[in-house]
Amino acid sequence: MNKLLLSLLLHRSKPKNDQGFSLFEVSMAILVSSAFLMGTLQAMTINAVIQVKSERQAKALFWIQEDMERLQAAGSEMDLDYIEKSDTLNPTKKTPAEICRPFAITQNQKMDRHLGSYMAKEFDSWLSKDAYDATQSEPPLKANTFSGAPDFKQFKTDENGKVIFTNQKSVLHTVKEEVEQTNGTKVDAPKKVIVQVVRDGRDESSESDIENNLLKDYRLVRMLTVESKFNYHILQVYYRVGEPYDQSETDPDIRGNDKDKDTLRDDESGRKSIIAENYTEVIPAAAADCSIAF
Repeated sequence: MNKLLLSLLLHRSKPKNDQGFSLFEVSMAILVSSAFLMGTLQAMTINAVIQVKSERQAKALFWIQEDMERLQAAGSEMDLDYIEKSDTLNPTKKTPAEICRPFAITQNQKMDRHLGSYMAKEFDSWLSKDAYDATQSEPPLKANTFSGAPDFKQFKTDENGKVIFTNQKSVLHTVKEEVEQTNGTKVDAPKKVIVQVVRDGRDESSESDIENNLLKDYRLVRMLTVESKFNYHILQVYYRVGEPYDQSETDPDIRGNDKDKDTLRDDESGRKSIIAENYTEVIPAAAADCSIAF
């Protein structure tokens, strides 16, 4: 009995393994988990923002591509017979010879009576019939087309407002070169540009789907111009998708600036209004009928 008691007293107890984690270990585990979770959430947020921007830009480019194809198709259909029979394009019933070789007293009249002007008037007439609640040209086209259009000094700026594409050539042929009066240096005349609002995202949103419309705060505009080197027969079309400039808005932070008169807010530092741009040229089929070579 004494021997058994002695062996029990001398036997070493095994250390217990159920004492749990210390406060320091628990704190470190929480910190590591929080850091990992924050990094994951941040990556997911950035990915979602990039995906929305990508989808918005893709839809904006789709808007542009859709309208480009429409204009190109119209150009292929607009032959001499089409123009001659159109009440919109030929209200005075000009003959085919007069359409192909219009009499022009001034260069302004020449610009307005050539084939590029016919297409501009045709596309303007479409806007009042479109399903997108689009408006006609700004300002609306009257008897004259390009000669009455506003001057447009530049076509593109970066997000800081720096001009990265300007007009390289005057639209009109003039005997005297345009000269800046202040220091006598030669400058290029601004182009005459017709601005047309093609579609507005706000007009295409109903109460139920407005939050799902990625372009609800954007509009598509096309800017039409003609070039003297093509004898005004080719219509040049510049597209932009950007945030609308609301002239009726009194708050300048909401209204923004529109110095180039394209009906879109100008790009500002840290904020890019224009999210998509493109350029195309439309040649009417009448050019081939009139045997016009470019």
